[in-house]
Amino acid sequence: MAEKKRNLITIMPAFLLMGTAIGIQVGAILKYAAVGFVVGVLIYLFLSYRNKIINK
Repeated sequence: MAEKKRNLITIMPAFLLMGTAIGIQVGAILKYAAVGFVVGVLIYLFLSYRNKIINK
């Protein structure tokens, strides 16, 4: 499980880049990049919490 914890942090930049790509297409880059980052942080926290429960 240690490998998953190290790779888990890469979720945030991935969602940030996805939000930026959508923002470029729509025309509101900063808005969608911020939303992507927030979603990435929320998913990171959820998966970290889930991994702690599974490891018990």
